[in-house]
Formats: sequence, C-alpha cells, structure tokens
Amino acid sequence: MRRLRVIVVESRDGLVREQLPGRRGTGRKGGVMRRLSFIGVCLTPVLLLLGTTGTPAAASTSAPVTIQDTVIIGPFTGTWSASGGISDSGTLTQPVDFRVGVGVGGFGQVHLVRVMTGSLGTITLVEDVSLTLEPDGSIQSTGQWAVIGGTGAYAQLHGQGTSSAVVVRGVVTETDTGSVHFD
Repeated sequence: MRRLRVIVVESRDGLVREQLPGRRGTGRKGGVMRRLSFIGVCLTPVLLLLGTTGTPAAASTSAPVTIQDTVIIGPFTGTWSASGGISDSGTLTQPVDFRVGVGVGGFGQVHLVRVMTGSLGTITLVEDVSLTLEPDGSIQSTGQWAVIGGTGAYAQLHGQGTSSAVVVRGVVTETDTGSVHFD
C-alpha cells in the first residue's frame, strides 16, 4: 500500500489547507487549470466540426430547356437533342412496361419512363400525358414531364415542364419544354 504525504499549509487569509509535496497553490489539485483544460478538451472537437462543415452548395439558377425526340413504337427506341439549360444529344430507350389507358372517344392516358443517353451522361424522365385520337388517324399527346434521375454530368440535374407530341404511323415526334437546374 502506498502512503501519501500531505503538508498542512496556512494561507495568507488564515485558512489551513492540505497540499501535496512539490505542488504550489491552494491544495485543490490544480482546480482552475484542470477545469480550463477539461473545457478546452471538450470544446475543441465541437469547434473543429463547426469550422469544417460548409454551407450546402447553392443550386444553379433555372434555365429554359427544349428537348426534341423521336421514338419508334415497337422497339421503343429513338433519338433526342436538347438546347438551352442542357446542350446534348443521343439515343433513348423507353421501357415497354409503360401504362396506357384508352377511354371512349379515343382519349387515353400514358405514364412512361424514358432514359436518354448523351455524350455527358444519362437523363431519366417520367412523363404523364393525355392522348387524343384525331380524325386523320394521328394521335395528339399533351402532358407533363420531370427529371427523376441522371448519371455523369446529369447526376444533379432537376427539371420539369410540358410535353407535346404527335404519333403518325408508329413514330412519335415530341417536344418537351420547361426548365432545368443543377444542385
């Protein structure tokens, strides 16, 4: 068992205190300095975290965009080109599992997903459109589109707008207009 030696010291104010040999001060074992050190150790990680966290990146301003595409019904493939907030072109695919509902009088609803591959990455759009059968046998389509995903340069792309198309003899010719921005 280890024995501790304690020295009894009378301070200037007349109080008697215990002090360990070799230590100066009040005998409270480094009270003020120890507390300040403890506070410094606790606050340092918090201050470092606050100093290293940046503000979130601001989204780019919205820019108008026009997307032109042609889709062949059957293989549901085609080409596209865009100008404005996106300047690219390439090929597209449209999964065959889209949903079509046709009502009385030649009206219908289509929900589809389109994947457009360009030189800078891929853009995935979702479209919800209404169909109208015209007397000449063509089908007019109007609706809404939105970006739901992207890769490469389009990984942070967001956008939406309106869609207008015509279907003649199994070929869809479409124009999407709207706005896009990047996060």
